[in-house]
Amino acid sequence: MFSGISYDYSGAQVLVTGGSNGIGLACARAYREAGAEVVITGRRPSAGDYEHDLSDFTYIELDVSDRAALLALPEKLDRLDILVNNAGGTQTDEWSHDGFDHSLDINLSSAFHLSTACRPLLEASEFAGGASIIGIASMTSYFGSEWTPAYGPAKAGIVQMTKTFGHCWGKYGIRANAVAAGLTRTNLVAPVIDHMPEMVEETFARQGIKRVGEAEDIAAAVLFLTSPAASWITGQTLPVDGGFTVGM
Repeated sequence: MFSGISYDYSGAQVLVTGGSNGIGLACARAYREAGAEVVITGRRPSAGDYEHDLSDFTYIELDVSDRAALLALPEKLDRLDILVNNAGGTQTDEWSHDGFDHSLDINLSSAFHLSTACRPLLEASEFAGGASIIGIASMTSYFGSEWTPAYGPAKAGIVQMTKTFGHCWGKYGIRANAVAAGLTRTNLVAPVIDHMPEMVEETFARQGIKRVGEAEDIAAAVLFLTSPAASWITGQTLPVDGGFTVGM
């Protein structure tokens, strides 16, 4: 998947929430190509309910707004080395009270509940460089947007929670990092990219690299951060954004 670099994740077990599409699917495919056993979650009843082939993965139906389901998920796993908390997205009418709360549940609370539920499995990991938790953050972690009054604060929370996990869980042999994705083409974002050229141009004006990101760009950073090459990196959020966060 990546040009000029390869990873060996043979023997590792990886869980990617929301791994049925978009960035999650790119991460799942990259780990699988590197030799890992990969479990993905999605909202549909089975892997066969998706338009693309998910047969390389173990599939678990999961609604990440269901706390009981999150807490029960580790019971379906015999071991775990890497957890990628990817599931999430903007919600309808986040300016409403219910919409705001629902977005926080999906984008922030779910990552906390699943990470803490999976901690015993991660603590038992013998993966080189230590077990890892990865969060998927966003440019809205850093910048306000009237479109995302809940998603943005939730993604900012991912950045802060990553610091807390990184600080507190190193003693358990667990590292925690995040990737803050810039404007990235996924199944959810593609309509915006394709039909709102003025927004894309405004984004490019800040970016040093004048292109839209691909899901594989995010997956590349995720695999690095969970690899033994990053064994002394924890509590950090890496912007993968074409330079958006450093532009003016």
